Amino acid sequence: MIERDGLGAAGRGLRQYLLAVAAALDAPAWFCEVDAPATAYLALEQRLARFPDHETALLWDERDGWAAAVESATGEDVVVLAYLGEDVLPAPEAVVAFVRGLYGDSYPGQPDPPDFRRPGAPDDFDERLAAYAGDDVCLPEGQA
Repeated sequence: MIERDGLGAAGRGLRQYLLAVAAALDAPAWFCEVDAPATAYLALEQRLARFPDHETALLWDERDGWAAAVESATGEDVVVLAYLGEDVLPAPEAVVAFVRGLYGDSYPGQPDPPDFRRPGAPDDFDERLAAYAGDDVCLPEGQA
């Protein structure tokens, strides 16, 4: 397992992966936590027709991958609507297709968490993250 912190290859790779997904979705804001368990939040500008009064977001974590969510009525919590369920690190294009399905007439993904892996498990997850740490995409200043 690669040492994971904000400066290591896995941490940089996670940020690059999220930047690629955010760019593909034209997401206005995102946030990630690279320490195990790694998590991320991507705000989506468009609201879902079936939840017009609630902000929409994508959540990601290293156990279940991507999930679509809306803010609760109080705005303090998020309610997961569906999990993408393909892979913990699917290609950005798969995430875009998932989001398009959400805004369409379909109900993409799956209702239950896929439970792909356990944080800290001796698998190739950190190496897969590190593969995204190439220098061809630079983070805008101030985003982490």
